[in-house]
Amino acid sequence: MTPLSRRGIAAVVGVAIGVLPAVTPSAMAADPTPVPAPLVDLDDDTASPSASPSASPSSSLPSSPSENSTPSNSTLSNSTLSPTSDVLGGSQLGKRGVVADLSAGAAKLPQVKARTWLLADATTGEILAAKNPHKARRPASTLKTLTALTLLPQLEPDATWIGTARAQNTYGSKAGIRKGREYTIDELFAGLLLPSGNDAAIALAQAHSTVSATVAEMNQVARELQAYNTTAKNPSGLDAKGQFSTAYDLALIGRAAIARDDFLTYAGAKSAEFPNPRKPKKNGKERKPITIYNQNDLVMENYRGAIGVKTGYTSQAGRTFIGAAQRGNTTLIVSLMGIREPSDEAARKLLNWGFQNRGQIVSIGELVPPLSAMEPTVAEETVVPTAPTPVATTVRGSAPQELLAEPELSSLSPTSWGWLTVFTIAVVLALVSLIRRIITRKQRRALT
Repeated sequence: MTPLSRRGIAAVVGVAIGVLPAVTPSAMAADPTPVPAPLVDLDDDTASPSASPSASPSSSLPSSPSENSTPSNSTLSNSTLSPTSDVLGGSQLGKRGVVADLSAGAAKLPQVKARTWLLADATTGEILAAKNPHKARRPASTLKTLTALTLLPQLEPDATWIGTARAQNTYGSKAGIRKGREYTIDELFAGLLLPSGNDAAIALAQAHSTVSATVAEMNQVARELQAYNTTAKNPSGLDAKGQFSTAYDLALIGRAAIARDDFLTYAGAKSAEFPNPRKPKKNGKERKPITIYNQNDLVMENYRGAIGVKTGYTSQAGRTFIGAAQRGNTTLIVSLMGIREPSDEAARKLLNWGFQNRGQIVSIGELVPPLSAMEPTVAEETVVPTAPTPVATTVRGSAPQELLAEPELSSLSPTSWGWLTVFTIAVVLALVSLIRRIITRKQRRALT
């Protein structure tokens, strides 16, 4: 075979093979993954993780039209990410230190001694002010809000549970559970949310299924709420390796919790009766119930409109707090972590500022809605033409265009693509064989 003929065959094969990638459908590429908020490491805080506490998809965003306008004080759209930022809730939430927009005449923010915090309108989702809201810290017992939010829909208040040694022997704050004693689920939720009983957290998890299974469901609920930087390792909030949250996430969790009437019944109560942890009397009679009290001083001290939510404290987390209050048609929620003053005082200062200046506060971001709230409610209708006929389609911003309604390559199944590849290769081999025969005949004629 002459060099010229070899080059001719190579050219044919190259052209034929080059067709294959050109017809590969764009649908074969991986779909873009939703991007959670990155953890913003804003200061040297030994209580925060050195790396992201949860696995996060790439922080890069798909390209989108840029918008130079800043958020207004109107309700933001229900989008996971702002068009110009990869920070969940809006680009301003990624800034260092305290962030607030006072351009509409709102008063200066009060001094709050906390590492990180967030104040938001729980009804609209507008964030009114924040400090390092995506900074990861240990949540302490504010995590019990997520425990309650996970288990309230799945447990019947009148159902009963028998105390276990694991619940009785847990450490930290307790409601007073004893092994072998019978409790109602209603009593256990009161023990969880009022005195912040770690034993009640174990009890509710065991009443549902197992502690590990409950923790897994808690993390699923966190992802559904888009609380991507929250990782639960236990149902109580006791310090544990890898267990972290953020002020932003706690606000998302707290907002979802106060939307439930049953949660508000517990979190807003000042006290409740709980079975006496002491052994029965010698005659076998149970002792009178004890009274358990709410640890939230906003509720106990009758802060105007207070409706909960949850306090917390551990040696590694310091003081943590989620609080909410309702006045008229406005419900504000505040979350604080690493508090260095009484928790209720820190929350009270922010809530007072929010209620007094609500009409003049320009929002700096939003509390994103749960993923389920972002799903389309009306299914799109698909029209399949019975024959390849011209179909008029209108593209936004352009005139109607006539397109031929024919099957697109992107609609082919993997099996169809396999057969198409085999057919293409067969055609290439047939062309090569034909060219070889033609060249061989020419060479024979030249020799004769």
